Amino acid sequence: MGRSYSKLRPEVIDDLKRLTGYTAQELHQKYSEFLTFHPSGKMEQSEFVEMYQTLFPKGDAQKFALLTFNSFDKNGDGGVDFKEFICALYITSRGKVQEKLDWAFNLYDIDGNGFITREECLEIISAIHCMMDVKSESPQSMTDKIFSQLDKNMDGRVSKEEFIEGSSANPSIISILSKTQDR
Repeated sequence: MGRSYSKLRPEVIDDLKRLTGYTAQELHQKYSEFLTFHPSGKMEQSEFVEMYQTLFPKGDAQKFALLTFNSFDKNGDGGVDFKEFICALYITSRGKVQEKLDWAFNLYDIDGNGFITREECLEIISAIHCMMDVKSESPQSMTDKIFSQLDKNMDGRVSKEEFIEGSSANPSIISILSKTQDR
């Protein structure tokens, strides 16, 4: 989808309906809105950072925005096209808890090797602290707590299975993830 299209092709609509559960009408509307703000058909990294800065004006959202942008940019081409955007929007707003946990794991697994290291966790937690302007518990302390809860085999890294199992067993996490899920 690297190019800008005036309308979505039928095969793209069918694929996105299958992936997201959005109706064809919803997809056309969201695509039109996307093109209004991104006429090239891609959201650039700087636009994504600017959007996050607007959403979180009290803190510094740049680092978290860059990490999130990279998780949205599935093909690694430096831009988020409509398909990447709508799939991420679906997961974060309408997705099932399992889909949200998969997405969160991939966000934390910065290098994409299938494991979350303490360094990756600390980087995400630090970025969230900056974005939310958190002054309470330190990122290091939070990272230590996360690892004590999730790293069951104590190998210094959290696998996807450990992440999903540990997060699924935490009522607070499930409550947060369920609040944005359409029923």
